[in-house]
Amino acid sequence: MMSIDRYTIKELALTRRILVLLYVTTYCMFSMCGGCITHSPNKELVYFPAPPAEPHVVHLKSFNRLHDLVSPKLSWVDHIRGGFASPFVATPAGIAYHNPLLYICDTGQGYVHRWNLLTGQATRIGDTGNVTLGTPVAVAVDDNQDVYVADTSRGEVVVFDQTGDMIHQLKPKQGESMKPVALAVQAGKVYVADIAQHRILVFSAASGSLITSFGGPGHALGAFYFPMGLATDQHGRLWVADSMNGRVQQFDHAFKPLSSIGSLGNRYGDMGRPRHLDVGPDGVIFVADTEFAHVHMFDQDGRLLMLLGGPEDQPAGTPMPLGIAIARDVPPLIRELAPATFDPKYYLFISNTVGSQRLSIFAVGVKK
Repeated sequence: MMSIDRYTIKELALTRRILVLLYVTTYCMFSMCGGCITHSPNKELVYFPAPPAEPHVVHLKSFNRLHDLVSPKLSWVDHIRGGFASPFVATPAGIAYHNPLLYICDTGQGYVHRWNLLTGQATRIGDTGNVTLGTPVAVAVDDNQDVYVADTSRGEVVVFDQTGDMIHQLKPKQGESMKPVALAVQAGKVYVADIAQHRILVFSAASGSLITSFGGPGHALGAFYFPMGLATDQHGRLWVADSMNGRVQQFDHAFKPLSSIGSLGNRYGDMGRPRHLDVGPDGVIFVADTEFAHVHMFDQDGRLLMLLGGPEDQPAGTPMPLGIAIARDVPPLIRELAPATFDPKYYLFISNTVGSQRLSIFAVGVKK
């Protein structure tokens, strides 16, 4: 029995060495020959408008995990140790993009994901460092890569540096409450949508002090009924998704109302419950509508150009769209998702609070 046990142990040890050698050899072969592998066509491509019309937007990919989109650069040792575990988003809300970083508010997990779409690496904001977030619902990033997070539970906007440490907090005047749900940052100013008082607050990005506020409850131009989304354009104008009024309002540099887009209704061009929005470099305004389960595309004059998405839980579907982020450029691996017959001008990230795939990326451009 002693002899049999001894040889059995030796055989097991030899078998394990052979398996490890085979794994390393296979890993090296795939690493060296990865460029020779023929990739299958992207089956998630969905065009808007649908064929035979000429496309202006194409859906590239839907995903829940970072590594569904970008594979991490790991060694075979990392794989053996379980380094392939991919960060995932539970309940995404507001999103922002600062190339190559995608920021995602995750209300289900109580922090902000920061996903690097170039390297496949991920960090978190708001569950480490010197502050803990409660319910992060919107995020914005300035040119210094400082991160602004609207937290409805804390009733404030928390500002973080690149390391994830809190710099300061944005709050209204002492004694006033605030329920921030949307953000925009431009030219040293931070715009905050406050649904508690149906107004927009303007803070200094440098000092965190309150500059002014405007709006108030109502239905007239310049008033709001649950402002839920904010965006600025290249001309410095502010766009506000006035949710319960079913419209989007435009304001100039002095916060004077200029125009209103849309109205409550169920006709083509009407809106249900507009939430977050963003403005493309070409001036197209993208508005997520949670009631109609679409993203509206308007021109600067308020004409509806097209609808994106739809209520279906499938590629290119937007069963409950919430966050929107425009990306002028993305890393090569993302650009390569676009078909050879399509010329992307910029990219669009959309988050959904329901559905099997919570995040989607679209390319906006023209047919070659």
